[in-house]
Amino acid sequence: MEDKDKILQVDDLNLQYKLSRGLFKSPILIKAVDNISFSLFSGETLGIVGESGSGKSSVCRLVLKLINKTSGSISWFNKDIDSFNSSELKNFRKSVQVIFQDPYGSLDPRMTIGKIISEPLDIYRKNLKIEEKEEIVITAMKDVGLSNKLFNRYPHELSGGQCQRVGIARSLINNPSVLICDEPVSALDLSIQSQIMDLIEAIKKKYKLTIIFVSHDLSIIKSICDRVIVLKDGNIIESNNTINLFKNPQSVYTKKLISSVPSPIPLK
Repeated sequence: MEDKDKILQVDDLNLQYKLSRGLFKSPILIKAVDNISFSLFSGETLGIVGESGSGKSSVCRLVLKLINKTSGSISWFNKDIDSFNSSELKNFRKSVQVIFQDPYGSLDPRMTIGKIISEPLDIYRKNLKIEEKEEIVITAMKDVGLSNKLFNRYPHELSGGQCQRVGIARSLINNPSVLICDEPVSALDLSIQSQIMDLIEAIKKKYKLTIIFVSHDLSIIKSICDRVIVLKDGNIIESNNTINLFKNPQSVYTKKLISSVPSPIPLK
């Protein structure tokens, strides 16, 4: 891939914090993200894989600027996001959206489905009329396979798979260019997982998205990603295109992860 296609660049990123051990003991320095660097190119699906606690979600939160890094840089189209003014940061957050792991936990139980999906419009497109908002929401619902009959329902009335579709519709409502999928199917039944994975691939094509896909499940990463970063204890252990990584893993840790996949899934 060429530099002209690069939309995000992460360099020497670190996230550290001190863990208290009690009154008379010195705190422990925890390196949640340890000096990692990677690029994201337009149109690709980049997988970030690792076991629980490897730093996957921390990387996502840092990229989204939801938490503050200890050191390093994150650049969006060659501009450091720390240098963004309020307008630039707002546009960045409009362009980079996220799908969360917990379908129910990411939705406000007091709000109707229509209101949940339309909420980002109230932030980024305040001048829309009520009828225009409703039309945009119904289109987004259709794109993710939800009936408009659910418009006035509440999250507790929906299944886990339907709630995740609501979350996806909300993330698409302002036409982002990058979608961060943080373990988007791990809380769902296996039969529903495949449906949501198919949906993510479909919306990638329709909305011309670039995707960062985070998972502990290598079989899912293998089926959807163009390139893969393997994380362990906040470090990048290995990085390669998907075919080469699965055919010829270099690290013992990557080999261990691959061997734990229950059944082989053919490469796309």
